[in-house]
Amino acid sequence: MKASRSSTTAEQMALSRAIETRKPAAERICCDPLAERFLGAKYRMLLWGRPLRDVVERLIEQRFPGHHYYVIARTRYFDDLLEQRLAAGAEQLVILGAGYDSRPYRFADRLAGMRVFEVDHPATSAAKQAKVGALIGKVPANVAYVAVDFTVDKLADKLLGRGYLTTRPTVFLWEGVTPYLNLEAVDEVLGFVVASAAAGSVILFDYVLRSVVEGTCTLRGAANEFAKMSSTSEPLTFGIDEGQAPKFLASRGFQDVVDVGAQELMSRYFDPDGKHRYIKPWWRMISGEVGAG
Repeated sequence: MKASRSSTTAEQMALSRAIETRKPAAERICCDPLAERFLGAKYRMLLWGRPLRDVVERLIEQRFPGHHYYVIARTRYFDDLLEQRLAAGAEQLVILGAGYDSRPYRFADRLAGMRVFEVDHPATSAAKQAKVGALIGKVPANVAYVAVDFTVDKLADKLLGRGYLTTRPTVFLWEGVTPYLNLEAVDEVLGFVVASAAAGSVILFDYVLRSVVEGTCTLRGAANEFAKMSSTSEPLTFGIDEGQAPKFLASRGFQDVVDVGAQELMSRYFDPDGKHRYIKPWWRMISGEVGAG
């Protein structure tokens, strides 16, 4: 991530969540009531009325095929894993590349008394804190903001200095970040987690196929997204070979690896009437647990 990174990408992700949340409960895939409160005026205007929101949804899909439906399915999948891990006794939450992630506040009742760390690039972290301060007033005492540039800083130095405890089962959520890093930065984070987290801790992150980064992916929309992101300050730079992500994570010491993509997400979250919706298949999600050593 670039030193000049703003919160633009984070706001765009929040827009997709906000559009979905405005739908009737029986229809929506994810629910993030705080998402629209993170939006600036130009994006909030796009939420006025269902017809306008439907047009915006279609425009997002035209510009980035498969993106909108992937974002809302990803939000739901991350939410579901967090729910499961909290029920199983997780005692600490670390959100890596937090952006406008609202989970520390949406799950506030469930997270009460737990240490919660929002880790992000200094520019985005500062914007997030200003937003949260304006929206909810005082930040909950159990939430700590940790400014980290994954391409420069060592996560261990920053996180341990803010009270992260290596003895507590921890959930690490790393949403929408790894494609913009390099292998060294990704390995730095994974190495820290597997070496420092308590047994039973889990990390969940998403990634893109290496063929996208290499410019050879023929899946619908992949070349378009790669080209558009290449013209921004956040080009796609890291990917994993198709079918090799479980081996990638297992070789770094993680156990019980679960790798899911468009097919699994469509089957899990979208009813038959929604089968026409396209989830980009070159983005996938993978989780792994820290063993007992």
